[in-house]
Amino acid sequence: MRSESTPGGGPDTVIAGRYRLRRQIGRGGMGVVWEALDTSLNRKVAVKGLLHPGALGPGAQAEWVSRARREAQAIARIGHQNVVAVHDVIEDENQVWIVMELLNSRSLADLLREQRQLSVPHAARIGLQVLRGLAAVHESGVLHRDVKPHNILFRPDGHALLMDFGIATFEGAAQVTRSHEIIGTPQYLAPELLSHTLADPHPASTASDLWALGVTLYEMVEGRRPFDGATSFEALIAVRESPLPPMRYAGPLTGLIEALLRKDPDQRPDAAEAERMLQAVTDDVAALDTSVAMPGGPARPNRAETAGPVRSVPVRGGLRPAGSGGRRGRWKVAVAVVCAALLASAGWLTWRNLENAAGSDKEAEHKSGEHRFRADHKVLKVGVKKDQPGLSKRNNGTYKGFEPDLAKAIARKMGFKDSQVEFVDVNSNNRADSLKSGDVDLVLATYSISEKREKKDNVKFVGPYFKVLKGLLVRKNRGYKDLTDLQGKPRAKVCTARDSVYQDWLVSQGMKDRMTLRNGYEDCVLKELLNSKSPVDAVATDDVIVAGLAEEHPGTERLESYGSAESYGVAMIKSNEDLHREVCTALSAIMAKAPDKPSDSESEWAGLYNDNLRQIMHRSAPEEPKLTSC
Repeated sequence: MRSESTPGGGPDTVIAGRYRLRRQIGRGGMGVVWEALDTSLNRKVAVKGLLHPGALGPGAQAEWVSRARREAQAIARIGHQNVVAVHDVIEDENQVWIVMELLNSRSLADLLREQRQLSVPHAARIGLQVLRGLAAVHESGVLHRDVKPHNILFRPDGHALLMDFGIATFEGAAQVTRSHEIIGTPQYLAPELLSHTLADPHPASTASDLWALGVTLYEMVEGRRPFDGATSFEALIAVRESPLPPMRYAGPLTGLIEALLRKDPDQRPDAAEAERMLQAVTDDVAALDTSVAMPGGPARPNRAETAGPVRSVPVRGGLRPAGSGGRRGRWKVAVAVVCAALLASAGWLTWRNLENAAGSDKEAEHKSGEHRFRADHKVLKVGVKKDQPGLSKRNNGTYKGFEPDLAKAIARKMGFKDSQVEFVDVNSNNRADSLKSGDVDLVLATYSISEKREKKDNVKFVGPYFKVLKGLLVRKNRGYKDLTDLQGKPRAKVCTARDSVYQDWLVSQGMKDRMTLRNGYEDCVLKELLNSKSPVDAVATDDVIVAGLAEEHPGTERLESYGSAESYGVAMIKSNEDLHREVCTALSAIMAKAPDKPSDSESEWAGLYNDNLRQIMHRSAPEEPKLTSC
């Protein structure tokens, strides 16, 4: 299996007479990842070459190659949905090549750069998927050794999966060399790996992988890493000696994170125990989130209320069964106990606004002033966009689409008549200013929910009222199949809306210098994409917007959606608590199915979707999004 070029590979190198390397898409200390073409199956793949350390002697190098081959072959047999698929393992001279599925480059690290921190439900779901993938890797006899947000990628459907497992033994492995040089990512290394000596060895283990998962969970919900420093050395000292910083936003995840981040590896839960705890959190997050997010509606029973009695004692951030002990036994927590911990962790449902949790006096005030905002306002001014077919479109001064119809439905439940709803044009660049100036009371204009935007724009959201994936609209008959095709043509530019989330995203995709900005997506289409003199070959926006634009402009076509889901929210000025409460109540009612109707009847939200979006999305209404900002 000899390549047609040097062992290290280069563009147009053919590995094993089958895989033609095209371009580098990633590089680590001892490995290079290439986009390649599988010439036998005519499909794109990722090929990783494990570069051998030149300082090794022949014997050590042979052992290194042998171990790389064994671990890569073990991973190739896993076949788990939360582990990147390995298609082939090739040994070529002193090189080992791993052929994997090719994924888009969006990682959890990218997501955290955009949003800084995630909600407890979102973090728990990602954590559970990663944990299941990690358990499958462990069951194969391989340690990951480099679990961190950069090595957690997302499939187009949003599912998380592990990358760079097994080979992490050689790139960034948490090992100590003979010269006692520590190799790895300092902030994610388990403390026992930093105390490795010949007299007291502490090799990497499943427990050290689970420590790294605990660090990742902490980072997702708190928006920062628990152990860090100005230098790598300071970070390592913090990992080994500093106590775990208290958590403000982790809620029901607190107990699990604290367990995973115990300095003693013998005191950490194993993967099975951690999965039971994490599954209990995700189950009860869904149940409790629904009852709280829909004020005035019937509360759903939770497991803590229905489970049998369990004697427990409190620990910081959760509960632990009394009398438990031993190396692992203390973390064999009954599901009922974990669920009780969910209720004990006060304020977790509003994890980012713990300090503002409403008390009983506030609830009584709400009941006596249900339409307080309506009493002080003759009209409800709503900011919408005018150029998004299906979502919101203005024709001859009349606004049509899902968002204007949803705005009217919200207004009706707040006590306004349709004639008392006034629509105002906004775009991604001016919608926050329109709220600050008082030109509008609400904005329903594909405004993606994020804490970063809440702080920057001084707004508060209710939602999500819709969830979307990333999408690309391209010129027809140009042969583009996906983002990779577009990236492969350096002269092709991509247009997006000014101040949209796609500005940062295009930068993260290495397309900063190939980006054209307009005030709206229809401007991108009419002034750039359909302009034969423009170098723009694509428009980057949300999949539902892409679908509407493709329906309206025959000279364009949409590519397959990808990335993790983003959530649209109803935005308002942060200080108006009455308005926030009333919009939350209204949207909850719109998304709920009437109790006196058959179980298969649709909600008002589903009716609005089917009236406006079913035709362009080519499918009936999906399940109503769960309100997480309410």
